[in-house]
Amino acid sequence: MRLIPNVRPQFRWWTLLVWGVCVSLLWPVISVRPAGAGVPGSAGENAVFVPGEVLIGWRPGAAGLPALASTERLDEDRESRAWQQMAEIVAARTGLAVLDAHPAHGAARLAAPVGQEVAEIRRLAALPWVTYAEPNYLVQVVYPQASDTTLEQAPHARTLAVEGVAGYPNDPFIGDQWNIRRIGAPAAWDVTTGSYSFVVALIDSGIDRSHPEFANRLLPGWDYVNSDNDPTDDFGHGTHVAGILAAGANNGFGVAGLAATVKLLPLKVLDASGSGTYENIATAIERAADSSAQVINLSLGGFSSSSRLQTAVNYALARNVLIVAAVGNCAQGSWQCNYQTNPNYYPAAYGGVLTVAATDHYDNWANYSGYKSYVQLAAPGGVSSDQIWSTTPHGYGFEYGTSMATPLVSAAAALVWTLIPAATYTQVADILKNTADKIGSDPYPTGRNDYFGYGRLNVAKAVRWAYPPSLAPVAGVQSFTLGGPVQQQSVRLKLTNPSDQAVWWQATVTQGGHWLTVIPTSDATNFSTPGTLTLRAGPTALSPGVYTGTVQVQSLYPQVGGFTIPVRLQITNTMRQTFVPFIAKESTRVAWIDPLLDGQPLNLENDSARQLLLPFPFRFYDRTYATIRASDNGLVFFDTPAAGAKYNQNSCLPTATTPNNAIYALWQDWNPNLGGQVYLHQPDPDRYVITWYQMRRFAGDPPHTFQLVMQSDGRLLLQYLTLTSPVPGTVGIEYFDGTVATQVVCNGAGRAIADGDALYLRPVVPW
Repeated sequence: MRLIPNVRPQFRWWTLLVWGVCVSLLWPVISVRPAGAGVPGSAGENAVFVPGEVLIGWRPGAAGLPALASTERLDEDRESRAWQQMAEIVAARTGLAVLDAHPAHGAARLAAPVGQEVAEIRRLAALPWVTYAEPNYLVQVVYPQASDTTLEQAPHARTLAVEGVAGYPNDPFIGDQWNIRRIGAPAAWDVTTGSYSFVVALIDSGIDRSHPEFANRLLPGWDYVNSDNDPTDDFGHGTHVAGILAAGANNGFGVAGLAATVKLLPLKVLDASGSGTYENIATAIERAADSSAQVINLSLGGFSSSSRLQTAVNYALARNVLIVAAVGNCAQGSWQCNYQTNPNYYPAAYGGVLTVAATDHYDNWANYSGYKSYVQLAAPGGVSSDQIWSTTPHGYGFEYGTSMATPLVSAAAALVWTLIPAATYTQVADILKNTADKIGSDPYPTGRNDYFGYGRLNVAKAVRWAYPPSLAPVAGVQSFTLGGPVQQQSVRLKLTNPSDQAVWWQATVTQGGHWLTVIPTSDATNFSTPGTLTLRAGPTALSPGVYTGTVQVQSLYPQVGGFTIPVRLQITNTMRQTFVPFIAKESTRVAWIDPLLDGQPLNLENDSARQLLLPFPFRFYDRTYATIRASDNGLVFFDTPAAGAKYNQNSCLPTATTPNNAIYALWQDWNPNLGGQVYLHQPDPDRYVITWYQMRRFAGDPPHTFQLVMQSDGRLLLQYLTLTSPVPGTVGIEYFDGTVATQVVCNGAGRAIADGDALYLRPVVPW
C-alpha cells in the first residue's frame, strides 16, 4: 500500500474557474520493503531492488569480451550481432541469462533466481574480470495525484497590465510563477531565451507530447519502462518538471519556462506509479550523452550508491555533459525516506554533479530539502502551502520539492551555455555558483554551506556574466561653445558594457590636446556599474572659429576593441547668457504640502510604526488595501510587521527580506528623538499625505524633509524639500514578495535626487 502525505491546497484567483485543483508533493524516494541484508553497495537492510535481476560491469575488452568504441556508430545488423556475441560470452562466463547489455559501456543486466540475488552478487563479484556486481535498485517517486487545470479550462491570452515591460512574456500565468521571478528570469530574458539548437535531456516519467507548451521542441525520445519509442508521461511528474524548464513563452497561454526555446529529449524511466530502476536511469544517462544533450536534468534519485549509476554519470561528464540532480526531500526523515534523516542521495552525491537544494518563496531554506556537503546551488522549490505552478498532462497544476528546484538550474545552465558555446560543463557550473545570491542567516565559511550550496540561483546575474564583454561606442559628435564669460564646458558620458565581466579601458586625447582633456584617463566598466568619462573643453586662448578634436577609447583588458569620440569646439567673440527660472520640475510636480498648517503629528517613537486608516481604497500592484502602517524610518507598508521588526536598516530592491509590500519614500534609520516629526495630512478627499519633517540619523546630521502623497487614482507622489547628497537611503516601491520593484536610488547609487525634486510612481505588476 502506498501512503500519501497530507498537504494543503494553495488557492489563486482563478480557482473559482477551476474545480478541484489539488496540491501535490514530489517525494523521490526508494520505496520501503524488506530485502536481504548485506547487499553490496546498498543503503542498508531496507534497500529495494528488482527481484530476479543483478547488474555487472567489466573493463571493456577484459576476458575476451568485445567492446565498441564509445564514438563508434554501427548499423542495426552489426549492432545486433555485436550484442548477441557479447551476450553469449557473458552468459557462458556467468551461467546467467543476459536480459540487457551495453557493450560500449562494459555493463549487463542478468537474470538471477528470485531470492538468490545477494548470493549471485557475491559470486559474480569474485570473478576476476568483473569490476562490480550489484542489485538493480528501485527508485520510487511518491506524491498524491491531483486534479489539475486542463488546457480547455486554462485562460488564454490576457492583456498585460503594462505594455512594453522588458523581460515579461504574455503568458497569462506568468504572474503566478513567483519561482522564476525570484531568480531574476525577466532580466535574464532581456539577454537570452536560449537556443533551438541546445538540447536538455529530461530523465523522468516522460512528457505529455501533445501539450502545446512543448510544440516543435521535442526530440524523439525513448521509453525504458515499456521498451518503445513513446515516452508519454502517465505519472505527471516529468511534464511538471519540463514546464518549469522549457514551457513555451510569449505564446499567449499557460506558463513560461525559464529556457523557453531549448529542445527537450524525453527519456522515460519512471512508470505510472513513479517507480524506476537504476539500470534504466544509467542507460538513459548514457543515451543522453550519446545524443548530443548538453544538460541532463535528474529530478529523482535513490538512497543506494551504485557502481552502474556512477559509471554512467562519469561517462556523461567525460563527454562534457552537465548533470543537474536534486538533493532529495528527506531532511526531516520519514517512512518515505527509508526511515533515514538527511540520507545521501544518488546520483546527486556523486562528484561532478551539480546538486540542487530547495528554497521557499522568501528565500528561506525549505525544511524538507537535504542539507549535504555536496549541495552546490539552491533554487525555489516551494513548500506545501506555497507551491510551484507548471504544466501537467493535459493542463497545469501544483507540485513542490527539490524536483521543482532542479529544472530551474538546468534551464539557467542552458541560457548561460548558449552565450558561451565553447565552455566546459565545469565552467558553466562555476558561473552559476559564482553569481548565486548568498541568502539566509547561515554563514558561507568557504563560499558555500550545506543548506544553499554557493547560494540561491540568480539567472539574471549568471547570463550577464556569461555575456561577452565589450565597450559600447558613444554615438555622435560632442559639441562645445566657448567665448565671452564662458571659458570652460564639460560633458559627462556613460561608458557601457553589456557584460558583468569588467572591461578596463583607457581614454586618450589624440587631437585637440591643447584645449581638450579627459577625466579619468582609465577606469573599468561593467553592466552593473557603468563607467563615466568626462570631456572638458577650455580654458583656451584660441581665436574665434571652429576646431575639431578626437578622443580614442581603447580596451586594455580584455582586449575587445575601442572607438573614437569626435569633438567639435566653436569659439565666439561674445556669448550671451540668459538666466530663466527653473520651471521644468515645477511643471511636473504639485506644490509642496506644508504639514505644519493643519497636519496631525503621529508622535512616533524611534524605530516604530503606526497603523492608519486610508480615506479611500488604494490599489498597490495587484491588491487593494484599506490601511497602511507608517514608520518613522521613511517608509509605509501594507502588511503587519514581524514581531520585533524595526526596519531601521535599509536595503536595495528587490529583495525577499522584509518589509516588502512597501513604499520607500526615503528608507533610512531616522531618529525622531533628535527633533524630527512624522505628520499625517489630508488636504482634500483624493490625497493622503505623510510627511517626514526634519528627520535626522544621528546628532549633527542635517535635517531631511520629504513626503509621500497617496492619490485616489492609484498614483504615488514623492516630494523632497531638503536632502543631503548623495541621498542616504532607499527610494522606491516593492511588490509583496520582493520579486518586483521600482528602485529610484539606493544609498546614492541610481537616479540623483535633489532639493525640490518630485517623483510620480504607479505600482502596477508588469504582467
